[in-house]
Amino acid sequence: MVKEDIFNALADAVVEGDDDLAEEYAQKALDDGVDAYAAIVDGLAKGMKIVSDMYERGEAFVPSLLLAADAMYAGMDILTPYIKVDGTASPKNVIIGTIEGDVHDIGKNLVKTMMTAAGFNMIDLGVDVPLDKFVETAKEKKATAISMSTLMTTTMGGMETVIEQLQEKGLRDSLVVMVGGAPISREYAESIGADGTALDASAAVETLSSLVSGISENAWSDSSLTESKMKYKESLAQKGTKEKIDIGLVTAEKVLAEFDSVVPKFTEKMSKTERFTSAFQDKKVDRLPVAPLACGVSRKFVPCSYKDYSTKAEKYAACVEAGIKYFNMDTFVGLTDLCVDAADFGATVRYPEEDTPAATGHLEDYEKLEVPEIKEGTRAYNLIQGNKLATEKAHALGAPMTALIEGPMVALTQIMGATRILSDLRTNPDVVLKALDKTATYVEEIMKGMFEEAQPDNLCMVTLWTNNVILSAEEYMKSEGQIMQKRIAPLYKKYNKPTVIHNCSDVPHWDLIKKWDTKYYSYTFYPDEVNKGSKDHQYLINKYGKETMFGGEVSPIVFLDNSPEGIEKMKAETVALQESVLNTLKENGMQSKYMISTGCEVPPGAPCDSITAQTYTVAQKGPEIYRKIMG
Repeated sequence: MVKEDIFNALADAVVEGDDDLAEEYAQKALDDGVDAYAAIVDGLAKGMKIVSDMYERGEAFVPSLLLAADAMYAGMDILTPYIKVDGTASPKNVIIGTIEGDVHDIGKNLVKTMMTAAGFNMIDLGVDVPLDKFVETAKEKKATAISMSTLMTTTMGGMETVIEQLQEKGLRDSLVVMVGGAPISREYAESIGADGTALDASAAVETLSSLVSGISENAWSDSSLTESKMKYKESLAQKGTKEKIDIGLVTAEKVLAEFDSVVPKFTEKMSKTERFTSAFQDKKVDRLPVAPLACGVSRKFVPCSYKDYSTKAEKYAACVEAGIKYFNMDTFVGLTDLCVDAADFGATVRYPEEDTPAATGHLEDYEKLEVPEIKEGTRAYNLIQGNKLATEKAHALGAPMTALIEGPMVALTQIMGATRILSDLRTNPDVVLKALDKTATYVEEIMKGMFEEAQPDNLCMVTLWTNNVILSAEEYMKSEGQIMQKRIAPLYKKYNKPTVIHNCSDVPHWDLIKKWDTKYYSYTFYPDEVNKGSKDHQYLINKYGKETMFGGEVSPIVFLDNSPEGIEKMKAETVALQESVLNTLKENGMQSKYMISTGCEVPPGAPCDSITAQTYTVAQKGPEIYRKIMG
């Protein structure tokens, strides 16, 4: 068999996601005397590039990438021991992992695969990686780069902490630091001192390759480390002073003092319930409703730890009350975390004091999944009781309450691991669908508990995987989609409740909204992902606004900046968003069907005054803007 045929066979094996074939032709390459490194680069890596290009064109989805990666690694396991090593060349070790508090690994794994195919020696620390482990491993391996990822806004601050630890130990200038994930913008990466970020795995490889070319050959010498340590000494001393301050608590006290100095704080023509209900029905209002997802930040008014907020019904309800009152929210969306179901099914969950809980120990055996009973001591029971208390407190303030639960697919991926579920959907779909049926049954039981006992005004469900860069619409409809259509949507109707969906994925399958008669859709807009299908309020109102109320245009990251300039920018952008939304509504013959909100949770360590900069601006300027545009 000629060399080129072997290369093509290896590439085809990767494209097809065929582990056995990849192993067969990897061994064939060795038997025929083909250079092992050439077989990897011109065969396996070439196949991975083909699949990646298909993914970028929307012709392949994440399951295809995951299976292709498995095939590539299967072939590499056979070929790598036979690579001829150049003793003079230092290995380009890259430390990769998902930041502490976050267990999402799909994006991280794709970046790892593409970087491996590009020749980097990837050292994968996994998910929920302790911050100091990045630094320790980088020092031990004399790493060329660190690549950190996150999907959750609540964990982003850990990336900056890692960079500061590198500075403290004199390691910062010895390596490249890249950060990535859906909420990570270029501006955020620059603000924390990272060297770069990228929109996808392929771009990450290109960016890293460019950045490492600037690393000095003497980057890990003692003199370089000493020089680096001295370079950052002054800036770290200044940051160290700031880090002793709980900015959330300090700004909460400031908001409380200012709030209590004026009673009533706002003079408004409609109650929160009247405003939200009228906007929901596209009736005339005094202003647009506003409700950023600032759940974890609201606890600073109580105050309590995030652990107490997410695990104690009384504390959760107190945070809801405080958020509605002091942030002047028109409804409170009760997001605690996305591992409630996972904990009840038996997955190991970590509960940090000041951050969102994370499912850190996935279950191994699909067949052993058993639907739990909702009873005292389960997290679902606690969530139902918390929302019962919260609804009472919200109603006392004249506001509607919006409880939130996980959809069946989110629950299953938290229990078993997202990468595994998405891979098995292709290779062993029957087993996955059987397990999905069990999580759907539990979700139905939680919904019944919410509707019958907690009785919130709205129940929002998280359906993250309706995402056109993760699964095709057809694949999604064969899994969670059919459950949403045949079981979940009818249950909403049975209890005479509107279907309310939260989807913080970057590019959802928008046309699926109508399949389960969605009345409110909480989305996230990623300007950098417009070419892939991320949409703003103008598109959504124009196309779907008559049937569905939307909210979620505002990036949660902007609330981290409470500098005088940041506050003024927040106020100006809030005014501009209201004007744009109202003009778009008017152009479509509508009056009020939109809510000023974030598409994902504001990081729990964010300052409170940056949130009031938005919510108070809506209360103060909103009526005038509404009259000017709507009359």
